[in-house]
Amino acid sequence: MPIFEYRTKTAGGRKLVNTIVAESPREARDSLRNQGIVIESISPVTSFEQPTAKSSDPNVVWFISAWNAIKWRPSMGGQVSWFTREMATLLRVGTPMVDALDLAIHQSRGAFRKILQDIREQIIGGSSLGAAIRRHPHIFDAVLCEMVSVGEQSGALQSVLKQGAEFRERRDKLKDRVLSAMLYPTLVFLLSIVVTIFLMTVVSPTLINSLQELQRELPLPTRILKACSDFLLQWGLVISVAFLFAFLIAMVALERPEVKKWRDRWILKVPILSTLIVKQNSSRLCMVTGTLLRSGVELVRALEIAQQAVVNSAMSDVIAQARKRLASGTDLGSAIKADGVFPLALVQVFALGQNTGDLEDLLFQIAEDYDHQVGMLADRLTTIMEPILIVGLSIIVGFILMATLLPILETGNALSES
Repeated sequence: MPIFEYRTKTAGGRKLVNTIVAESPREARDSLRNQGIVIESISPVTSFEQPTAKSSDPNVVWFISAWNAIKWRPSMGGQVSWFTREMATLLRVGTPMVDALDLAIHQSRGAFRKILQDIREQIIGGSSLGAAIRRHPHIFDAVLCEMVSVGEQSGALQSVLKQGAEFRERRDKLKDRVLSAMLYPTLVFLLSIVVTIFLMTVVSPTLINSLQELQRELPLPTRILKACSDFLLQWGLVISVAFLFAFLIAMVALERPEVKKWRDRWILKVPILSTLIVKQNSSRLCMVTGTLLRSGVELVRALEIAQQAVVNSAMSDVIAQARKRLASGTDLGSAIKADGVFPLALVQVFALGQNTGDLEDLLFQIAEDYDHQVGMLADRLTTIMEPILIVGLSIIVGFILMATLLPILETGNALSES
């Protein structure tokens, strides 16, 4: 049934925004008038359900998934973490579910507010919180949805929501640490490109034209600089457009499973970067599995959801094979170790934890250790990249400086000799 958002004023003149479920705008207005509510405006709330491909044609399905990959969506990770913790707090003190959602809606803004309004209407209609948030898979991930569903079934929703908030905050903290470590080298790299293009297309042509008037034959470095400058001026726009198209084609191509798997396997062979990727995904696997096990999810199901949280598809395939081996009776340590992708320490933790019954605690401990190692590796990678990028930028600027000063010095020497 459609949802409509309406605006009204209280007796004190304060504006209020709320929602109502009705078949049509007229029915919504009549229902509100019968309740004595004078509305200023009413409008339908956009549906949030994800579109699905109706065609079985693989090209159509691939195009839709590619479009979903390249289109921009605003990030709501911080709002989801806040909402999860807020709901845990409100439910713990005895606030009814609908009232807790009303308070969260009142404190939220934008698209996330409308999502919470949709969840509220689903709850009023008899749906569970787990089913309501599953309607928005691009906002609420599979881990949180599964935890909420298990929490509702076990009657421990408040504690499960708190665990979900802690899991998301810990995951986001690690992600922010890695991104922060890579921010400076990225800025230096982009700055070097901008400076090089500016010098080659704006500064160099003017100087070289002036030097050609002073000296017939330019030195070799100056001729090289002039050739590069002329090439950029003539073909720069074409190169930029071609690079943009190549970038978009690469993003679309990476949506194909075979291309993505080839890329992920190749990344696992790159020194330092492969260690960073393995440790980061291992931390994700441990955090997700440990959080779900603590929430009451069975081990095989927890690994199935953890598989979705692992970004690298090659490592995700290893987890899928491990689940099959585990279901056939193989112990967890041997199932994870078989493909040799995950660290031996992680394999030992899975084997020991399954035997002792302390798997959740051990997984959280090793996840914390991997978080620390990932942070150190990101810092080390930044330390290596910074001087390389700075030296590269210095060489480019130094060459341009030498190519422009050399003919000036030669002209000065010729004039002094004559």
